[in-house]
Amino acid sequence: MTLAGFLADPLRVTQDSDIVLEIENRPIRRAAIAVVMMLVAIASGLAAITDGATGTGIILLAMVGLIGWLYLHEAVQLTQLRLDRDAGFARLRVTTLRGRHEETCALSDLHRLESVAHYGTAAGNDETRLVLVCGSGPERREIVVPMFRPDPDEVAHLTGLINGWLSRREQRAPS
Repeated sequence: MTLAGFLADPLRVTQDSDIVLEIENRPIRRAAIAVVMMLVAIASGLAAITDGATGTGIILLAMVGLIGWLYLHEAVQLTQLRLDRDAGFARLRVTTLRGRHEETCALSDLHRLESVAHYGTAAGNDETRLVLVCGSGPERREIVVPMFRPDPDEVAHLTGLINGWLSRREQRAPS
């Protein structure tokens, strides 16, 4: 297991039927690791203050607070994607420390999920984004599914799962 694999939270399919497909990404592991690291650094800062290195301890506490806050604002986000044939919509809900953002499009307008790779200029800056493609022509809209450092295998699995669900025809029971 790589460090990226250890830090990545798995995408979970919470509901998969012919009517509803629901997928969510909860940052539990990533947030827990960040909080533990912050607590260790805070303990180090407090230990420095009690040893008499007040300036060093205060600087360490300030840096932990700033960097920890910035990291948690970026990394801690609950992403829920729900595709519902009965209601006829696709809803993407993202909850972060800043609040909740929701985007909805008609399921009839949703064509596919694409994985788009962006290559950085330095090694390790490559990024894969998931994009829901809604509408066509001038009405085309792309909704980015936010994920913090996704695992490429999970991206491929999720893309196949959603595109397979979209291509399935609704099975009807004989009357």
